Amino acid sequence: MYYSPYRTQRRPPSRKGYIMPFLVIVCIGIIGVLVFNLWSFIFGGRSVNGAYLHILQGSVQMKTWNTQDFFGVSSDALVLQGDEFKTSADSKIIAEFFDGTVMRIAGGSDVILSVIDDSPKSPAISLLVVNGKVWVNKVYGATAGSTKVELRGDSVVVKSDKQSIFDFENETDEALRVIAGDSVGIDVLNEAGDKVVDSENVGVGQEVVFTQDVLKSYYEFKSPSVLSALSDAFKTGEFYLWNIGEDKNPTKFVKSTTGDGQFVKVEPEVLPTPVLTIDTNGDGVPDAPAPVDATNPDGTKVDPTATTDASKTPTDKPKDAVVPKTVGAAPTVVSVAGAKPDDKGVYQVSENPAVILGNPNGAVAIVVNGLTLKKFKAGDKTWSYFANSDYGYMKEGENIYEIYGLDKDGNKTPITTIKVFYKKASVAPVSGSTGVISAPKQ
Repeated sequence: MYYSPYRTQRRPPSRKGYIMPFLVIVCIGIIGVLVFNLWSFIFGGRSVNGAYLHILQGSVQMKTWNTQDFFGVSSDALVLQGDEFKTSADSKIIAEFFDGTVMRIAGGSDVILSVIDDSPKSPAISLLVVNGKVWVNKVYGATAGSTKVELRGDSVVVKSDKQSIFDFENETDEALRVIAGDSVGIDVLNEAGDKVVDSENVGVGQEVVFTQDVLKSYYEFKSPSVLSALSDAFKTGEFYLWNIGEDKNPTKFVKSTTGDGQFVKVEPEVLPTPVLTIDTNGDGVPDAPAPVDATNPDGTKVDPTATTDASKTPTDKPKDAVVPKTVGAAPTVVSVAGAKPDDKGVYQVSENPAVILGNPNGAVAIVVNGLTLKKFKAGDKTWSYFANSDYGYMKEGENIYEIYGLDKDGNKTPITTIKVFYKKASVAPVSGSTGVISAPKQ
C-alpha cells in the first residue's frame, strides 16, 4: 500500500468560531435580564428606593443622579437615591421615607440623597447636607427607630439608629441639636474628611456647635468641651417653631384613590364633643342625655351628668361593682433634673426637659400622668420620664405628676405624686457650665 509522505494537515479551528457564539449568548442574557427588570418594575410592584417630597411652601429645583441640569419639581415628587435638590429661600419641605421617617428641610438648603436602602436586614438613609437645615423625626414610624440614618456636613457625620428627633445644620457653622427620644452620635472628621478624629454623644435637650475654632481644637486632638443646653436663640427661631408644631400636629398626605398617583393633604379630624350619660336607677340602661343647651327653671344650664334621683349621687357605686385593687409598692422618684425636693417636697428645676428618674419597685410597666412609658421594659432597674415643655409635658410654674406601676396582670400599684416647679432659665447655659443637661439612657 502506498502512503503519501505529505499528509493533509488539519488547521486548528478559527477563534472567531468560538467568540461569536459566546457573544451571542452574552447579549441574549443581558437582554433577558433587562426585559425581566423592566417587567418587574412596571407590573411587579417592586419597591422603589426613594422618598416623597411634599412642598408646603416655596419651590424646589432637582437634579437627578448622573445628570448636570436642575429642573423644577411639583409637590409630591418621588426623589430617588443619588438625586440632589435645592429649596428656595422661603421653602417649607417635608420628605417621607419608606420606614415612616420624616425629614423637614428649611428654605435655602441643598441636599443630596446619598443612600436610601429599604432592605429588611439593614435599612439605611444617608444624606449629604451641602448647605442648610434638616429636621429629622424618627418617632412616627413603627420601624423608623431601627433604620440607620446618617447626615453628613462638611466636617461632621451625624448618626442615629434609634427613635429620636433632632436638628442638623450646615451653614456658617455645623450644629446638632437633639429635641426628644434617644441620644444621637456625631463623628468629627479630619481636615481631609476621610478619617474620624473624635466622637460625641448628644443627649436630649443638648446641642453641639462646631465653629472653625472648635474644629481646629479637634484637629489638634485637644477634645474641647462642646456640649451645652439648647439655646434660647434656637428655640425661638422660625424653623424650630414650625417643626415643633408639625411634631405635635403633623401634616399628613395620603395617595389619592382616583388612580392618578397624586397625594391628598389630610386635614386634622375634628371629633364631636362626647355627650356624657349616667345610669341613675341602676338598671344598666343609661339615662337620656340632657340637651347641651338645656336650662333649669332658674335659668342655669343643665348638667348632663347630674342625677335626678336625690337618693343617689354620681359617685354611688352599684352593689356588684368591681373596685380595682392596688398591689405591690408604688414607684419611687429618685430625682428630677438631678435635683432632690426642697423642704416643702417640691422639685425646683430650670432645665428643659427635666428628666424624672425613679425606681419601678417590681412593676412591669410605669404610667406617668396617664402616659405609659414605652422605653421602660419589665426587669429594668430604673425608669425615666422626659418632662419637656416644648411638647406640653411641663409648663412654667407648678406641675403635678401622678406615677403608678402595673403588675403582669394589669393591677395598679399605689400612686406616687410629686410636684415640680419649673422656672425657665433667664440665661442659656454655655459650654462647660453646670446647666448642661445629661439625660440618662432609657
